[in-house]
Order: sequence, then structure tokens, then C-alpha cells
Amino acid sequence: MEEKNNIQIAIEAFGHRHPEVKLEKSTISDQDIVGLENKLHITIPAAVKDYFQSYIFSVPFITGKLLGDFSQTYCEETGRWREMEIEEEISTRILQLPFMFPNTDLREFERENEIFIGTGFLYLGLYDEEKYVLLDLQTEQVYQVDMARVRPTSKEETRADILKWALPFFHSFEDLARCFFAGELYDEEEMTFQEKGEQK
Repeated sequence: MEEKNNIQIAIEAFGHRHPEVKLEKSTISDQDIVGLENKLHITIPAAVKDYFQSYIFSVPFITGKLLGDFSQTYCEETGRWREMEIEEEISTRILQLPFMFPNTDLREFERENEIFIGTGFLYLGLYDEEKYVLLDLQTEQVYQVDMARVRPTSKEETRADILKWALPFFHSFEDLARCFFAGELYDEEEMTFQEKGEQK
């Protein structure tokens, strides 16, 4: 029996919590990933490869519960953003990654990464519809950066903008999966997970 990796376990936990969401086994092969690495001139971290080879989703984005300095929260019932009430501490945020409906292969991911070639960062997806989610290929730390702050002009300017404006988001892609797939409450400012029942 094949041993499951942390990414698969987190995504399957998401599937159990959301049985209405169809998870399909990914058909991405090792050869597909090598082809992508050659085109982007990078080595893709193991956790991201695990993600590529896990599942394809029937939803356009996923949500996670975060603590932080938020004024709005995404309302899953209405599908809209709303102002947070004074007593609310937890905000629902949205994340779009590759292989969410309708993307089922690496072509869109490759296209999105073209402006990041040579910057030392890998584009992973979008956070709150307006921020790039980027992975530092050296440290494998995950960052968020406002899309409007990044000039897609040259690799030097794009990298300079990322270094200037990017904010640390998660220590690793595995942590991102724990928050958005496994449903663990995450403190964005402290970059730590909250224990169940723990008060801020």
C-alpha cells in the first residue's frame, strides 16, 4: 500500500469535511513535472510535487480560517465579502491554487509562472483574489504580495518588487495545506497554528 504524504492527508481531510467537493486523483506524472522544471529552469520542491500528484478539485477556490488584523471575512453562505463584527476574531479567507476547476493540467500553472522565471520565486496561486502566493525556491517559505506591487517587466525588476513588498505567509507549503485543506486555525501575524480551544 502506498504511503500517503502530508499534502495528500491534508487534502483528504478537506474532502471528508466537504463531501460535496469532488476530488479526482491527479494524472500528473513525474515526466510532466520534469518537463515543467525544464521550462521554468527550476527544481520544484517536494511538497509542491506532492500537491501536483495528489488531487484535482471541482471548486474554483478553498477557504481557510485565520487570525490576524482583518476587517473583512468571506461569507461562504452568500459568496461575498462582509465587514467583520466587533466580537469576531476569526476571518475566513480564500485561496486559489492550480488544479482547481477548471484547470486539470500544468499548462495554466506554467503560463502564470512565466513572469517569475529567474526571480527565485515560484508562483503558487492567488490569496484573497488580489495577492500572489509565492514560494521562495531557496528557503521554501511561502509569501504573499499584492499583485499591483509587482511589475512583470524584467526578472530583475520583478524580483526587486517581490523582495520589497512580499510579506511572510507560511513557513512552508505544508503549513499552507494544514490551514486551507486540513482546516487548522492559523495566526497570520504570528505564523503559528492555534491549538483547539486556545484563546487569543
